[in-house]
Amino acid sequence: MYAGRFVRPAARRAIGSIPRDRAFDLTTDAELDPRDFAQQVVYVTLIDLYKDGLVQFRLTARQPTFMPPFPHKSWELRVRQLDAFGGSPLRDSLNVSFEMIYKKQLARARRAGEDNVTEDHLWVTLDELVEHALKAIRQEMSFWEKGSVYSDLRNYIGIGLTAQRFLTPPPQETWLDRMRRKSPSINPIAMTTHQLEDRAAKLQSSIEAFRKRFASPAACEDPTWPSGEVDPGLLSPTCPLDDLPLDDCLQVSIYETLISIRQLEPSGEAGI
Repeated sequence: MYAGRFVRPAARRAIGSIPRDRAFDLTTDAELDPRDFAQQVVYVTLIDLYKDGLVQFRLTARQPTFMPPFPHKSWELRVRQLDAFGGSPLRDSLNVSFEMIYKKQLARARRAGEDNVTEDHLWVTLDELVEHALKAIRQEMSFWEKGSVYSDLRNYIGIGLTAQRFLTPPPQETWLDRMRRKSPSINPIAMTTHQLEDRAAKLQSSIEAFRKRFASPAACEDPTWPSGEVDPGLLSPTCPLDDLPLDDCLQVSIYETLISIRQLEPSGEAGI
């Protein structure tokens, strides 16, 4: 709902070309970019957790991947959980992701004869965090609801909104209805009662304030960021990593993570 305020419109395509994975703003029926939709969902959730003091970010040096279309970064973003959290579908899945990763870290430490994990092991790479969250999400989705990383993140939130009666599910009276990927419809009474439009406006203002504080001017001015031209000084900086703009690093890291996961999945087009 109100996704069009945060997500870029879908790119133009050839007449007759209709991809299987399509995203829409349910309030306007405008078609949106599925990748950017997933990007914004993860981005907004992480900055919300950061502002609430529930996670921390840090950058650590690494060797560039040199695998297109990834940004060839000489650093990676790591995330640390400071306290348990919930309150939304994606928050819940990220909380489960941290639990899964920390349990694995503890098991490794005990096999090595240690009683607990070191502080360094509490810092999780963003791609590992999102991958485990996606596993948790897909365990709760039916076969018909699963798709790509882009659609699964989007649909999982839709499932939560439907359970809270903000959305009305599409009909699934027949086997053919279950096969068709129909979008749910909004519940105008719930939207008015909970003042969702006002809350969307507040969220938009909150994002703008975060970017004004933590983003570089170049990133703020580029409407295609982070999928457009990225400053080489950000990817291979000569300054200390702590001096890099946090918002730029976060958005580039989310972009890299989603693209890398999507490249390993079936295309979903033409029956593949």
